[in-house]
Amino acid sequence: MSTVRTILDQKGSEVISIHPEDTLAQAILKLTQHRIGALLVLDDKGSIKGILSERDIIKHLAGKMEFSASVPASTVMTKGVTYVKPHQSLDECLQLMTTGRFRHLPVVDNDNIVGLVSIGDVVKAVLADREFQIGQLEYYITNTF
Repeated sequence: MSTVRTILDQKGSEVISIHPEDTLAQAILKLTQHRIGALLVLDDKGSIKGILSERDIIKHLAGKMEFSASVPASTVMTKGVTYVKPHQSLDECLQLMTTGRFRHLPVVDNDNIVGLVSIGDVVKAVLADREFQIGQLEYYITNTF
């Protein structure tokens, strides 16, 4: 079974982030430029203060007649951030994401952010694992009997 490290080895460990005082306009620009669904919100020391997702922004805008792009990210971000470690299984990631109803997990190792995985990354890797297992079983069946 693959782990979070497997995903990071394939996709890389780049993490796009913003600071708590950055505005929603800056956040939306980064989300759009990088074609991603979430940004980690980090302080000057690189510690996680929150995560800002497209969903957080939509919740903030819901029911408002006017939009202020100068709102700081810290007022909109999710503050209680769940994270995983590189050795954790993909099944654990799926369980956390399903239970918590979120689509992005920061990856932390020895108090350092080493990546970010999305639900798409995890599902893609799980499907590849299953496909490999099925291929192995088919090979076993066709060559044993």
